[in-house]
Amino acid sequence: MRRSPPEPPLRLTRRGFIVLGGLGLGTVAAGTYAITNGLSGVPGLPQIPGLVEPTPPEVFADPVPVERAQLQARTKLGPAAYVYEVTGRPATYYVDTAFGGRLDAWLALHRQHTGQEPDTIRSYGAWVRGSSTSWHSSGQAFDVARLRADGKDLVSLRYDQWRDAPATELRRRLAAYWRVAAGLHHEFADVLTYLYDSSHSNHIHVDTGRFGAERPRLIRRSRVQAQAVQAMCLHVWGRTDVEITGEWDDATRAATTEILEQVDGPGELEESREAWQAFMVATMERA
Repeated sequence: MRRSPPEPPLRLTRRGFIVLGGLGLGTVAAGTYAITNGLSGVPGLPQIPGLVEPTPPEVFADPVPVERAQLQARTKLGPAAYVYEVTGRPATYYVDTAFGGRLDAWLALHRQHTGQEPDTIRSYGAWVRGSSTSWHSSGQAFDVARLRADGKDLVSLRYDQWRDAPATELRRRLAAYWRVAAGLHHEFADVLTYLYDSSHSNHIHVDTGRFGAERPRLIRRSRVQAQAVQAMCLHVWGRTDVEITGEWDDATRAATTEILEQVDGPGELEESREAWQAFMVATMERA
């Protein structure tokens, strides 16, 4: 994957000054207006009564390309060896140090909540030399293809290889796929799957473009997140009343609320980051 999904047209460099994501009449969450941290009271900006600050705020930033020498060289994610999917051989990948830590956190989360203990992560790579259209060029993106142990797949994210499998096998593989995706959505806001486009049929792409160092929450206008939650409801939770539309609709809201109630989660999915995390953990643990 070479690009995060397009969202609002206003885009700013994360390493520069992050400004308001638009001063129109757009709304978020409960219909209120959102501003980024530290901008309330900035001279020259209009002060609008009743503003609320989301937790965390979105960061509309463009990647900042860096040279490989500026990044951390790694041969593992946590305890798991890194293997390049194209060659099938152990390799070195290069990432921003903080992003590498987030990958380690994801794998620890996966091990904790699925009971799987991968000893190998197969990937299509991390850093590539490129432009400001690619989070890979900044060392803040990674493409996951398979989780393996003892030379065998625990979970294959190669949808291109098994999408035509017999119905029973396909159901099993889709459930496993979306349990992995849930862990990735717990840690990363931009998680691109086969539902995003055909170029992601052989891996899941993750990056930190939307929230930077913060962990994600639901953004109701996000097609990527809506598709993912709907796929989890359908393929993991067996909610056949939910369709994968990419729209945050009433059926999706009702299903996720019922699932969170079932697992004693906090409130509704769209209300907080904690609810988002609880839904993803419950999905990972769902047998």
